[in-house]
Amino acid sequence: MVRSAAAILAVLILPSFAQAQEPQGTHTVVRGNTLWDLAQSYYQNPFEWRVIWEANRGVVEDPNWIYPDEVLVIPGLPARTPTAAQPAVEVPPPVTPRAAEAVPQDLVPFGFRQARPTDEVRSIFYRDTAAARAIASQSLERDYVAVSSDAAYSAPWLVGLEDEVVGTGVIEGFADEGDTRASTIRSFQRVLVEMPSPARVGANLQVFRVGRTIETVGKVVAPTGVLTVTTIGDGYVVGTILKEYDRIQPGDLVRPLPTYTLQPGVYAEEISGGSEAMIMGFAGRQMLSDLGHIAFLDLGSDDGLAVGDEFILYGSAVPTAREGSLQVVGISEGTSAARILSMSDDVFRQGVVVRLAKKMR
Repeated sequence: MVRSAAAILAVLILPSFAQAQEPQGTHTVVRGNTLWDLAQSYYQNPFEWRVIWEANRGVVEDPNWIYPDEVLVIPGLPARTPTAAQPAVEVPPPVTPRAAEAVPQDLVPFGFRQARPTDEVRSIFYRDTAAARAIASQSLERDYVAVSSDAAYSAPWLVGLEDEVVGTGVIEGFADEGDTRASTIRSFQRVLVEMPSPARVGANLQVFRVGRTIETVGKVVAPTGVLTVTTIGDGYVVGTILKEYDRIQPGDLVRPLPTYTLQPGVYAEEISGGSEAMIMGFAGRQMLSDLGHIAFLDLGSDDGLAVGDEFILYGSAVPTAREGSLQVVGISEGTSAARILSMSDDVFRQGVVVRLAKKMR
C-alpha cells in the first residue's frame, strides 16, 4: 500500500505525538514551496505532509498556503507499524444484461405502421408539453444512486511504485475463431481468460491494466471493462464482455469486481470539521483539470472514507467560499479516487488540500 493505517493513526489521531518528535531542524519558506514538496525533500515521502503541518499549526492556518520567509519546524517522523494484510475482495451477484424492448404492436409487414385517424396526425415538430412536464416532474422526484455502479467499477486506483500489479487471470484473446482478425475486443464478444483458480459461472470480473506512473506517488491502475464468466475449463475460463470503459486488449488482467452496495435515495450529508486530504495527482495525463477528471486523495477506507463522500476546496480570500468539489468514486485502504464535480477555475492541482464536507449516511 501507498500508506499504512498506522501512519494515519500516528499523524491524524495523535497530532500531539507527531509534534513531540525531536525536530530535524527548520526550513525557511521560499516562493513555490508546498507542504507536499517539503515532505518529499525532508522525508522522501510526500504523504507525510501532515507531520509538518501539525508541527506548525501556529504558523500555517491553511495547508494550501505557506508564504516566503515563514520559518517552519521540520519534526522527526513518528514510529511506524507494519500494514495489516489486505482483506479479500467480495464478489457481488452477477450482472444480467438488460432485455431488449418489445416490438411495438402496431407494426405491419415491411415496417409500415397502421394508418392513424386524421386528428392524430402531427408533424415531426410537435411536442406534448404537458407530457414533457410530467416526465420532468417524475425525474426530479425519482431516487437515484449517489455514485453509479459504472462510475465505481471504472474508477482507477493507485499502487506503490515498487508494488507488483497482479490479477486472478489474464485475457489471452478471442474465444471465437471468427473474431480473431479484430484488433479490439468489444462488448458482447467472448474472450479466453487464463485463470489458474477459475471463478464460478456467472461471476463478474473487472478487466484492468497498469497505466501511467505519477512520480514519487505510485502507478495508476485503470479498469478497461467488465466481463461475465460463461464457461469454465482446465486452467482457463471463457467470458463475455459486458462493459467497455477503455480499449480492451489481450494481456489485460482480471479480478473480482469491487463490492458495490449503494442504494437509490442514500446521499452524502453535510458535516463540519471534516478531515483534510491532499491531491496526490490525477489519473489522466491532461495538463488542465476539468469536470469529471479523476484525482487521487491520500485518504482511504482506513480513514473512514466511503464511496459517495464529497470534498470541498475553499477559497483563500473568503474561507467559506467554495472553489470546487470532488466526489469519491473509488476506494482502497490508504487512498481514494475522486471525480471533479464542480470548479470555479483550474483550481485542482497536485499538492492542493481539500476538506471532507459531505459524508455518506
